Amino acid sequence: MSRATTVNEDKIYRAGSTGKKLAVIISLVLAFIVLAYVVFASLFPAAIRITPEKGERDVPVDSKIKISPSWLRGTITAVSVKEISLDAVGNSQETRTVDGHMDGDEFVPSDGSQTLKTDSRYEVTVSADLIDLTFTGPRHRTSTETYEFQTITTPAPLFMRETQVVAMGEPIIIEFNTPIEVFQYEIAPALATEMHIDEENPTRAFINFSDYQQGQKYQLTITGAVGQNGVGIKQPYSQTITTTEPLRIVFVPGDSEAGVSLSERPTLNFSENIRNPEVAESLVSMEPSVLGGWDWLDERTLEFRPLNDWTQGAQVTIRLKGGLDGLRGESGSYLREDVESSFTTKPSKLIDVDLTAQKVLLYDNDQLVKTLICSSGSKATPSLTGRYAIYAKAEKVDMRGEGYFAPDVPWVLMFNGDYTIHGNYWSTNFGTPTSHGCVGLPINDAEWLYDWAPIGTIVSIHY
Repeated sequence: MSRATTVNEDKIYRAGSTGKKLAVIISLVLAFIVLAYVVFASLFPAAIRITPEKGERDVPVDSKIKISPSWLRGTITAVSVKEISLDAVGNSQETRTVDGHMDGDEFVPSDGSQTLKTDSRYEVTVSADLIDLTFTGPRHRTSTETYEFQTITTPAPLFMRETQVVAMGEPIIIEFNTPIEVFQYEIAPALATEMHIDEENPTRAFINFSDYQQGQKYQLTITGAVGQNGVGIKQPYSQTITTTEPLRIVFVPGDSEAGVSLSERPTLNFSENIRNPEVAESLVSMEPSVLGGWDWLDERTLEFRPLNDWTQGAQVTIRLKGGLDGLRGESGSYLREDVESSFTTKPSKLIDVDLTAQKVLLYDNDQLVKTLICSSGSKATPSLTGRYAIYAKAEKVDMRGEGYFAPDVPWVLMFNGDYTIHGNYWSTNFGTPTSHGCVGLPINDAEWLYDWAPIGTIVSIHY
C-alpha cells in the first residue's frame, strides 16, 4: 500500500504573501525613482553656468571666466567675449572683442594676457547643446545666453563742472564714483580745512573751511584715494573752488545824485535774494531822520516810503550795516562793511541858462528873482545843453585848456566835469557867445550867484 505526501499549505501561503510584498516594495521604489527624476528635472533644468555671475559688480580683475553646462548635462559649443571700457561715471567708451578659446571650463585669451581689466563691462555670449530629462528620456536643446558683469571700479572724483561755488557755512562736496576708504587732497593757495567721509554714503566726502572768505578762488586737487574695493586712483584730479561773491548793493538815487524829486522813494537793490529780510529795519538808518517806513518790493529790493514829500534842497544819507550779522543773500553772501549813499533833493532854486538870449534867469520857488547877462561857448567850443546840478563850488580856480590859461578865475560853480558857471574878468563883450564852453558872468554877478546858489541847485541849459 503506497503512502501519500502531505502538502504544507500554510508554507505555500506564506511564500506567496512574501512575493507580493516584495513586488509592492519594488514598485514603490521605482515610483520614487521616477518621481525623484521628475522633481530633479524640474528643479534643476539643464542650463549654462558661468562665473562671474550675471549682473555681478566689482569683480576682481584676477578672476577667471568659467563656463560649463549645469550637472554635466550638455556641451558648450561657442563663446564670445566683448569688453567695454567705462569712464569714471560708468559711460561706455571703447568696445573690443576678446579673441580667445575655452580651455576646459575656462575662457583663455589667445594672446595669453590677463582676461579682465579694471573699469570694464563684459558681455559674454554662450551657446550650448543642453540635455533635458523628460519622461520619455533625455532630450537635446540648443540655448544661447548673454551674461553681463562689471569689474572693479577705479576711484575717481566726479567733477561734473569746472568750478564749484561754495556758500558761506557750507562744505566743499566731493562725489566719488565708488565707495572710498580714504582720500588725500591739496588746496592752493593754502587754506586751513578738515575733511570727513559720509558714513552713510561713502561715495561722498566733505571738506570744511576753517576761515571762510568771500570772493576767493582756490584749486582743489585730489592727490590720492583708495576705494573700499582696495583700488587706488590712477591720477590726480583738480577742480576750481570759489566762494560766493560779496553781497552787492545799488542805491537809487545814486550816491551824490542831486535834484532828486521831492516825491522820490529811495530803494536799495541787492545783487541776490535776501534770506533774512526781517532784520532790515534794524540795520538801515537815515540822516536826517525822516518819518516813513521800509518795505520789501520783492526778495531783493527794499524801498523807503516817506510819510511826506522831501524837504527842498535837503541832503539825505542812507546807511546800512554790513558784516556777518547783517543782511544775508541766498548764497550766504553779506556786505563786507557798512555802506552809505547820499542824495540831494530838488532845491527850491533854479539856474536857467538861455543860450539864445545869452541870459541867466534865476528862480526861487518858481518865481523869477534875477536876470543876468552872460557869455556862453562859441560855435567852435559850444556850451553843453541839458539839466545838471551844482556838485561843487570854489572861490578861485586856475583854468587852462588848448590855447589858453586863466589863473584865479573867481566864483566858480561846477555842474558837469570842467563845465562851470564863473566870473569872467577878461571879457567886456557879455551877451555874445565867446567862451571855451563855460558860462561866464560879470564878476559882481558871479559873486552874487555864488552866494545865492547852494550845492545841488539845478542848472538848466538850453537854446
